Amino acid sequence: MAAAAWAFYNKFKEYMADGTLDLDTDIFQLSLHKSTSNASTATLSTYASLDNEVTQANGYLTGGKTLSATTWSVGASASEMRFDATAAIWTASGGSVTSIMYAVIRESAGKLVAWSKLSSSIFAVTDGNTLTITPSANGVFELN
Repeated sequence: MAAAAWAFYNKFKEYMADGTLDLDTDIFQLSLHKSTSNASTATLSTYASLDNEVTQANGYLTGGKTLSATTWSVGASASEMRFDATAAIWTASGGSVTSIMYAVIRESAGKLVAWSKLSSSIFAVTDGNTLTITPSANGVFELN
């Protein structure tokens, strides 16, 4: 299944420009949300404003996962900056993680960064299987 490109929340651009978020040092998290979530509403600004996160059970914890090895560094050329992280992996255990549609990146204090529609229809990760969300070879996003 091919996920849609990350779409930025409107306030993220302001947060990045005014230094509210520090892409070098802040901690970022990735959470999963249902098809009934408002995750794709660009005017949201905080994690608390999101609704319908995937239910905590069977290997999914409310709030999602902390993104590992986040970097904000020069990309393929000196004129390009890239935000990147390692893959986030969930393994269903004791049952299925169900009703998944969106992934949301946020800063750990709750400021929203971006969202992606993971599939055109809801899906589940069945017991014993994994969901892996891997940034593209060019990172989560680039500024050129």
